[in-house]
Amino acid sequence: MRPEKITIGHGGGANELAGTVSESAYIGVATQLVVQTMAGTVQVFAQNLDPGGRVPVPGTNVILSWAPESTFVVDEDGAREEGET
Repeated sequence: MRPEKITIGHGGGANELAGTVSESAYIGVATQLVVQTMAGTVQVFAQNLDPGGRVPVPGTNVILSWAPESTFVVDEDGAREEGET
């Protein structure tokens, strides 16, 4: 799935995964988070929409959520599988 399709917290979709923020970098319109999960390392781009919004800092436990239609499968070479959305 694309990093911008992942939401920090519950409610971003039917799929959820727990993890811990290991890195955080402000990149203008978004903050890039690197989250360590049981499934591996996941990158998330949290939009900086709320000027007073709080972005999780390294060491924070978070829930990542995303919609099923944002998930796609790739083969071992990194090519997208036919028929996947």
